[in-house]
Amino acid sequence: MKTISSDYIKEIKEQIRVINNSLKRVQEAEKVQDSAVNTREYDRATNEAIDASADVMMALEEAVRLASAMGCATGLYDIHKYHKIAELDFRESHK
Repeated sequence: MKTISSDYIKEIKEQIRVINNSLKRVQEAEKVQDSAVNTREYDRATNEAIDASADVMMALEEAVRLASAMGCATGLYDIHKYHKIAELDFRESHK
């Protein structure tokens, strides 16, 4: 049976899969960095870790957006509410 939130749940689960795969990529890249024998290998692994970290953040942003939409669809949040991931610079908070 299809419910109001079933499509959201399916899409959120897909984002969780992306997150898990990206986290594995970060771990593998860090292992390569530890065992790298030259600068090129190390740099390539560093770039892979950066790309995987960016993929984690994009998937998290999408999962938050979907969860927010699901909350609106189920009546948890007002239809005018929107949730998102915000980037904060902690250097600014210490001034």
